[in-house]
Amino acid sequence: MRNGRQDTATLSIDLFCMRGIGILFVVVVHVLGVDALHGVRKLFLTDRADLRVAADLIHSFNMAVMLMGSGVAVAAFGRADVSLGDFLRKKVNRLLVPMLVWAPVLFVMQEVLRSKPQGLQGWFQVLLQLPMTWFPPYSIFWFVHALVGCTLLAWLFRRFAAPALGRWGDAVYFGLGVLLYLAVSAWAASTSSALASYLELILYWNRFFALGLLVYPWLAPVSRAIQRQTIALQVMLPTGFLALVTLVYAVFPAEQYEVVRTINGPLGFCLLFSLVVVLRHQGSEWGALWKYVWSRLVFVGSISMAIYLFHLYFVVAARIALERVLPEPLAGVHVALGILVGCVGPWLISVVFKGLPLFHWTLGQSAPTPKPPAIEEPPRDGLAAISLTPKM
Repeated sequence: MRNGRQDTATLSIDLFCMRGIGILFVVVVHVLGVDALHGVRKLFLTDRADLRVAADLIHSFNMAVMLMGSGVAVAAFGRADVSLGDFLRKKVNRLLVPMLVWAPVLFVMQEVLRSKPQGLQGWFQVLLQLPMTWFPPYSIFWFVHALVGCTLLAWLFRRFAAPALGRWGDAVYFGLGVLLYLAVSAWAASTSSALASYLELILYWNRFFALGLLVYPWLAPVSRAIQRQTIALQVMLPTGFLALVTLVYAVFPAEQYEVVRTINGPLGFCLLFSLVVVLRHQGSEWGALWKYVWSRLVFVGSISMAIYLFHLYFVVAARIALERVLPEPLAGVHVALGILVGCVGPWLISVVFKGLPLFHWTLGQSAPTPKPPAIEEPPRDGLAAISLTPKM
């Protein structure tokens, strides 16, 4: 039991670290540009190969890894015995409220930058379009739909079907998820139905989410096995997975990018999981710098929602400012500054508004409660004072 609690606590920290790396990759991709019409890539007359390859390589695994991580989190910490009302209330508060509040704000910002609405009629047309920002595939908020849909499907299966299947439940769920995706994908290809396209979006990402549920029981043993290896072998593990991810991207043609993502998603999860285990385990031995890097990645994971919601404002602002300062675009300067402000800007917002209940509500969080002052017992013979401050 004790090892089980330790494994669960360790896994929670590892997932935060993976989430931190994942959200950093999201910022990097949006700085580079998801295609030739966005980000730094659009500043050049021809789509630069280095920027394109970097963005496509990260994009080939990162979002799949984040969905797998969410599946692992549900398997480890989610409860299937909650009522449907409680489940939906939690999803509304955690995911839908941030989308409902901030998707229209992002849309207005993008419209103003694209071509400022002219007069009352122009602004009225913009306002009429605001409800459409709540539906995919608008900007970054498709991820909210995918995550809500995946968690709902998993809750339904774990609540009503999994108890009868026992230890085979997660394997059956993964298999059903793949079959359902193939069926709905064929339906979507034969029709222009918006419902078919929406279900295809959910079920496409549900394959990775279901895979996270499936691999969860193996993560603690794998983590312990990695830690028993020599430092050289520990370092070689994430390096090898990175090489495999790169090889898959390089071998398959661009027309088969979805095949690449299907393969690189699980490989990318192995890459990040092995990396965070090595960083956590060896950080103290490698020195204060590596331990600091690991702790900062965990912290970034803890504020990932703020970065997710606000990074685009700072990324776009940095690019526009540099366009006015630099007569010729310097890719390195644009990328470095964009990543920096895309991470620091949302952090500053979270610091400035920390403790404001309305702000935390829009982020799907509860306002942090102030910590009580530390209470210390009088020192006993031969013992240091014991802090009774609750540990969060």
